[in-house]
Amino acid sequence: MLTLYRWVLIAHSDWRWVVLIAGLVTLAHALAGLSGERAWAAGGAKPARFFGVALDIQVLLGVSMYLILSPMTTVALAATTMKLPSFFTVYHPALMFGAFIAVHVSASLVRRARSDAAHHRRALIFYGLTWLMLLAGVPWGLRPWVRF
Repeated sequence: MLTLYRWVLIAHSDWRWVVLIAGLVTLAHALAGLSGERAWAAGGAKPARFFGVALDIQVLLGVSMYLILSPMTTVALAATTMKLPSFFTVYHPALMFGAFIAVHVSASLVRRARSDAAHHRRALIFYGLTWLMLLAGVPWGLRPWVRF
C-alpha cells in the first residue's frame, strides 16, 4: 500500500504543473480573445475544458491519497483535533476543493454568456479566481517542485 501511495503522491505532485499551465493557457486565450475580439468557440472553449478535466484528475488523485492511501491521514487528523490545524489536513484540502467547485461553476457561468466578448470576460474573471485559489493552495515551500 505504501508503494501505491508513493506513486500517487508523485503523480499528484507532478500533475499540478499540468493544472497550473492549463489554467494559464485558459487565461491567455481569454485575454487574447477579449482584446482581439475573437469568437469563443474558435479557441477559448477547449483550453477551458482541459483546465477543468485536469483539475478533476488532480482532485481525484488528492482525494484518493487523503481518504484511502495516506498512512498519515489518521494520525494527522487526530493531531489536528488536539492543536492548530496543519496545512495538509485542513487548508490544502479546503482550498483545492473550493477550486474544484469554482472551476465547474466558472464553466457554467462562461457557457451562459450571450456574446463572445462576455464569454472571454467571464472566463478571464472566473477562471482567474479559480487559478488564484490553486496558487494559494499549492504547498510551494513544503514539497519538492518536481518528484521522480
